[in-house]
Amino acid sequence: MSPARTIWLRRLAVAAVALFVGSALLLPQWNPLLSRLTESPTNLAWLSNGWSELQTARMHVTVYASERDEWPSDLAEAGVQPLGEIFELSLQPNDLVATVRATPRLDRVLHGHRVILHWDPQSQLWSCRAGDPPIPERYLPVNCHSEASLVGNTTRWLAIVLVLSLLVLLALAVLLIWRHPLIAPIQREPARLRRLPLALLPRVDTALGWLQRREATLAAAGVAAADWQEALGYARLNPSARARLLALRVAARCADSSGWNLPGAVYEWTFSAEMPVSLERCLVWLPPASVDGAQLVRHLRQAQTGLDVLLVFVPDAAAEAPLRVLCADRANLCVCLGPETQTAWLLEREALPVLLRAMARQLRLTRISPYQTRGGIARASSFFGRESLLARVVLREPSNYLLIGGRQLGKTSLMKAIERRLREHPQLACVYVVLRDHRLLPRLAAQSGLPLDSDLETIVAELRRQHGGKRLLLLIDEADPFFRADAARDYAEIAAMRALSEEGRCHFLLAGFWDLYAAAALDYQSPLRNFGEVIKVGGLEPEACRELASVPLAVLNLRFADPTLIERVVAQSGRRANLIAILCQECLESLEQGAAAIQAGDVERALASQAVLDALAGWGRLSHDEAASRLDRVIVYRVAAQGWTSLADLVALLRPRTSPDVESLRRSLARLQLAYVLDRSGERFVFAVPLFARQFEAAEIPVLLEEELRRLG
Repeated sequence: MSPARTIWLRRLAVAAVALFVGSALLLPQWNPLLSRLTESPTNLAWLSNGWSELQTARMHVTVYASERDEWPSDLAEAGVQPLGEIFELSLQPNDLVATVRATPRLDRVLHGHRVILHWDPQSQLWSCRAGDPPIPERYLPVNCHSEASLVGNTTRWLAIVLVLSLLVLLALAVLLIWRHPLIAPIQREPARLRRLPLALLPRVDTALGWLQRREATLAAAGVAAADWQEALGYARLNPSARARLLALRVAARCADSSGWNLPGAVYEWTFSAEMPVSLERCLVWLPPASVDGAQLVRHLRQAQTGLDVLLVFVPDAAAEAPLRVLCADRANLCVCLGPETQTAWLLEREALPVLLRAMARQLRLTRISPYQTRGGIARASSFFGRESLLARVVLREPSNYLLIGGRQLGKTSLMKAIERRLREHPQLACVYVVLRDHRLLPRLAAQSGLPLDSDLETIVAELRRQHGGKRLLLLIDEADPFFRADAARDYAEIAAMRALSEEGRCHFLLAGFWDLYAAAALDYQSPLRNFGEVIKVGGLEPEACRELASVPLAVLNLRFADPTLIERVVAQSGRRANLIAILCQECLESLEQGAAAIQAGDVERALASQAVLDALAGWGRLSHDEAASRLDRVIVYRVAAQGWTSLADLVALLRPRTSPDVESLRRSLARLQLAYVLDRSGERFVFAVPLFARQFEAAEIPVLLEEELRRLG
């Protein structure tokens, strides 16, 4: 239902209740509940004339009966007219019957109704009772009401008073709910419950319990009953229990931290690997309530926290203001968490966003950046896309794989994602190892606790034993040096790997660049050619790129001012994951303090930053062969000069100076594509990353190209 319709329905309900109560108190004859229980003024006035007629008739009959000591046979003997203005009279033995005439002066519901006056000859007194059909008792004189009817009328009016009292109490309860300074705002906006100061929660709980509104309010506010009880009991906990409760809410490990000259208690929190920002640990200070804010600030200025973030859980609102001033300086690495923030911490379904928002407001964003620009992505929350590549490994039977791609394209991140996905596999165990040189077996032996001279079969047997007999998938990163060294030994270790994988005991995923690719794809005689499936790592999927640019920002309650800025970042980065992360990191660097959105100027400064140029460097030596690297540079400078190249264009360029080797050109083009420097567009080759062209000044490109051509010739 729309808010406007809800408001109008509420107004109609209030008007209906007001009309009902007002009519009951002021005009009961118009009240739908009381109209049948009250007299009509018109009927009452005309019936008063009728009672006068009866009084006159009764007097004549009394005189007749007293003088003659007998009841008259008809009204004429007693000198009474049968037809009056209101009643038609008739006689029965000792009874004077009065029937309401069909006169327009009275409501039709009264026509034909009777009242009977009875004469007692012994006492010579009259009594009154209702006839058949009876005149309603509310119109009868008091002497015509029986004792039972009097009791009934009293009961009826008491019921009316009770109903009206209940209505008044209900109205007062509604007024209390909607006007109470604590309860009213919560009833109008239940989410306010999660932002109240901690000290007010017990009072709110008592009021909600008295109004029988606790469960409904908690449900509307999205607060779990268990969390509510924890928040109510928080003030009674000792500092250690408080720190551990708060740490549990953000999945952190809490340990005491000693040696601090600070009043209260200091703790150290260690966050899990799933922390979405670059914050592995922080310090937590719980000062006592007896110290005022100014004293807390003086203690903080003397404390030396180094490079650690310090979370200060302020005991009350009075101490919060001075600390806020100190924490406004983002260089202090202090985060002030007031009573309202602590309430949100305890009552929100997820407390981690509460912490992250507070840090984003009070710290330099680069200190807690959610973007990882170096090394493999270890946090699952920072890994985006690659689902099709993951499925080729994770959702199939174990096999051998060659993961091929240039540096900083995400091979290590993909391997760590595979390791995370297979961590709980019931039959397969993943072992990740990164090589610093060509010595694979000593590295594996050291990792498994065996002598360094152990052979591969012994190492695999020990690793399987350590993992409960599961089959192994060895993830070997930076495998190019190992492969070159093994090639010099006639591929002895590759042959051993192939034998183990054929037996089903262990499979291998080798990650590398050109040496692996050239052997697997270009060398027909290489044992790697049929060793395993080749998986090339290139740019991210477009949607994953957009998520990588926007989702981590949302963690800090930040965003791009315009969606087109995200598209510009994605397009200029060539969908290269590490470049997107670097660009977003640079945007955070240039973001003004207090800004909530990244503007176009921030994006342009990031595109021209030195960090981006540094990330693009290193392409000049993709091969250990100097001649091959020089040919790579010629191709890159040619593309920089005219925006594209092709095999025919390169042959034409080289022919005047040297006899071009077409096969070498093809290998160079393949190597540059694999490194994600070039991308094929039809028959032409262009830069895979548009930012790549920013490395070169227009005037220097012809000079660089000419120099490389001269050396090549």
